[in-house]
Amino acid sequence: MRVQEISVFMQKTMERFKEVAELLNEAGINIRAHSLVGHADTPYKILRIVVDRTEDAVALLKNRGMSVKTQPVLAVEVDDEAGGLYRILDVLGDEDLELTYTYAAAHDVCKKAVNIFHFDDLERAEAVLSARGIRTLPTTL
Repeated sequence: MRVQEISVFMQKTMERFKEVAELLNEAGINIRAHSLVGHADTPYKILRIVVDRTEDAVALLKNRGMSVKTQPVLAVEVDDEAGGLYRILDVLGDEDLELTYTYAAAHDVCKKAVNIFHFDDLERAEAVLSARGIRTLPTTL
């Protein structure tokens, strides 16, 4: 299934990231996954987050004047063991999909990891994974 990801474009990274986290905390919105990327030679960064209440988070951040956009991504369940990620990439590798970016989280207790994937053709990627029995997670993560 597809999950909505929020991208927040920012400068002053630590200050802005803390502000985003504080705003969401005060609103009771849980950050389920995040990735902060940028290049050392530019002050601009992109914070990508998956939260439990996307629409509320977007409204809150936009009301604070932040540059925000949403887009669908796939949250894919991956076995948290050697080769878990490879098996997913192997399934998708022959499908001529362009992987735009990915980020992940894992925890020893559940023995599963969640990888967030963005492809140029999410519908096809989702169908390929489903046909091979690879679970994508619900829209609320």
